[in-house]
Amino acid sequence: MRCVIYARLSVSNEQSVSISRQIESCQKYAEARGWEVVAEPFVDDGVSATQNKPGERKGWKALVTSAERYDRVIIWKLDRLARRVLDFHLANQSLEERGAALVAVENSIDMGTPDGRLVANVLASFAEYEAAAISARVAAARTHMLLNGRSVGGGVPYGWRNVSNPDGPGMVIAKDPERIGYVEEMVSRTLAGRSIYSTARWLSEASVPTPAGAGATWGHSTVERLLRHPLVAGMVPFNPGRDDKRRGDGVLRGNDGLPVVRDHLAVIPVARWRAMLAALDAPQDGRNLPRALAAKSSGVLSGLVLCGEHEEPERMYRGVRNGSTSYSCPECHQSMTNFEHIVVEDFLTAASGQARWRLTEEVIDGPGAMLPEIEVRLAELGREIAGERDRERRLDLLDQIDALQELKADAEAAPGEVRYESEPVGFFEDDWAAATDDAERRAIVGDALVSVTVRRGSRGRMTDGKRRARLEYAWAPGLHGYPHDPLEAA
Repeated sequence: MRCVIYARLSVSNEQSVSISRQIESCQKYAEARGWEVVAEPFVDDGVSATQNKPGERKGWKALVTSAERYDRVIIWKLDRLARRVLDFHLANQSLEERGAALVAVENSIDMGTPDGRLVANVLASFAEYEAAAISARVAAARTHMLLNGRSVGGGVPYGWRNVSNPDGPGMVIAKDPERIGYVEEMVSRTLAGRSIYSTARWLSEASVPTPAGAGATWGHSTVERLLRHPLVAGMVPFNPGRDDKRRGDGVLRGNDGLPVVRDHLAVIPVARWRAMLAALDAPQDGRNLPRALAAKSSGVLSGLVLCGEHEEPERMYRGVRNGSTSYSCPECHQSMTNFEHIVVEDFLTAASGQARWRLTEEVIDGPGAMLPEIEVRLAELGREIAGERDRERRLDLLDQIDALQELKADAEAAPGEVRYESEPVGFFEDDWAAATDDAERRAIVGDALVSVTVRRGSRGRMTDGKRRARLEYAWAPGLHGYPHDPLEAA
């Protein structure tokens, strides 16, 4: 009898049977029966049987496609090959097509005999059941720990850390007093309109320690990843995994399907965090693009310039005319060139000594407070059910959708009181001096200037005086006699 040996191991630990021990056991089995091992053992080390079907593993594929002729494939135990009945049968079928059969040492099974095939089928069914039961128990225990505020291990984002649970066993997540201030500043700068690139430069210039430790530098992706982490809003990530082997992007949710928010971990409220992410996702004047691409985007006055030759002012678009920056109206074709510096001068004059305020948060009392989160979760469930084939899982998702639809109806029927909060985010002059690109300057000007309307002017040589005469400003509250605080203006 000619045979080959196959061994697999997911993770090596004290309880696992090592690759070498599996191979040794299989070799002794072959020697005791006088079988000839005709090739080096085929091995898949560090490969999960639950997440990787036999046909996806390098070692097993090499065995099945080997040019060597063999009659038996010896494995230490059935679960070394597969943990699902279907995977087991497909793998065995690939051997049968070669005229070979499977032998499991610990299970005393030879698939080359009728009795062996019968017992193997039964044991494979139990192996699948056992794997599913273990997975369910682990998931339930993990969810229970998270709902009780405990950490389940693994890394935590920059600005937080695992600490001993003051109320019982295990660990809990807490803010890192040495680093959370840097995260708060990253968020504050982003809410104030500063680009991610400028924040990364600020962190590097200030020699702020990086998540990767000494020698690493702050980059765009590192800062953005931190800003997008749900812990910024006090939500704990809950990524139980997916069939496609990728981790999910979900958060821990209660029985009602809504996020569990831990205020003591949050830097900003959930609604404000969602708004910040929406701003990051929007293509706003190239502020989130690399410098090479941002240079091609709109300039300081993008979106602010209007044509006043219509009953309702029309937006004028930026371009280049004879090598100079120009804005033109697509309706009446009025255009104006070389006036951006005039608007900047007038802006700096108007904003001299003025604080830069921003409406930072919309607070809703009553059931309507969770309406945005309900809509986010409904969208997630809609995407999930669209790709789900399991009938029981689809029914469970439909139940969740029905429950959230009821909550949504309650929230829409009782929106509650809406309040706005504002806070100073600096002074216009200081922020302008610190700005490093047009995207940041556009954000600063936009906090002071609602719009600048262009009117037609007199013929003849154009001077700065004539250009200024064609401009009509609509300043934001806080400038030209208005209260500094937008709330007072409102």
